[in-house]
Amino acid sequence: MSDAIISWLLEDDNPAVRYRTQKELLDELPDSTQTKEWIFDKLPSKWYDTNGLWYRYYVTALAESGLSYSDIPREHFDKAFFELETKFDCNCGDFMLLTAMVKLGLGNEKLIQNITDSLSSMQLPAGGFLCSHRVGKLKYAPKSCYKANLHALMFLAECHKREIKTRFENKLIDYFLKRNIFYKTSDLAQLVLYSREGWRTIDTFYPFELMRVGIQNVVESFSALGYGMDERLQKAWEILSGNEDNSGKMCLTGTLSKSYLPKEKVGKPSKWIAFYTLLAKKHCTY
Repeated sequence: MSDAIISWLLEDDNPAVRYRTQKELLDELPDSTQTKEWIFDKLPSKWYDTNGLWYRYYVTALAESGLSYSDIPREHFDKAFFELETKFDCNCGDFMLLTAMVKLGLGNEKLIQNITDSLSSMQLPAGGFLCSHRVGKLKYAPKSCYKANLHALMFLAECHKREIKTRFENKLIDYFLKRNIFYKTSDLAQLVLYSREGWRTIDTFYPFELMRVGIQNVVESFSALGYGMDERLQKAWEILSGNEDNSGKMCLTGTLSKSYLPKEKVGKPSKWIAFYTLLAKKHCTY
């Protein structure tokens, strides 16, 4: 790792990146107080009373900041557990919430374990997932949802980091690798999700949301799963590296119009992109 880039990530302007750099890149045991104060100052005071998607985004913001469930009153997760128990549908938001809960250290909760164990029975023949309510209405085996699969991939990676056993790993990984991760199986030159520059799956987009996951999170997930040095991931590494500026910092190419985390500037060096890129590289050394 570049000492200059690490020093940059350890600056005071983004306490969440600094905290996660200390904890995940440098294997230190930092105090979370400043990070908690920073992120709670950015969220609505009663974020846990929010309904719908934004509640899930706020839980994700806490997880992305590197916090643990022990940093947060337990009752603030009541809605998350209720929604997972009563509304789980294999959709993008469900997998995003599961990822956040595992990051927060709740992956061994009985409900989350039960959902994790059941996912293999919900996989479609090609290895991906689709909203369960849609599958139930069809009389044929449909194609899965690429967006849901991206979030399922990140969930799988977080489980793997914490040695949580899964049964859907091989088929989901194969789903991505046979399409060179980002492309259609029918045309390996055509992106599955094509959009304007900065909003594609091959762009450094952050923070991730239901419709989009940036390449740095995809590469980091595969690296965490042990595929960082796999030749099938090398093209993704090349695309990611193309966002490095002359100083070695990674640049942001896209972000949300309304973000659940403080926004960085598009076209400028991004501490979040740099952090995830370095984390992906660290996984390759194991």
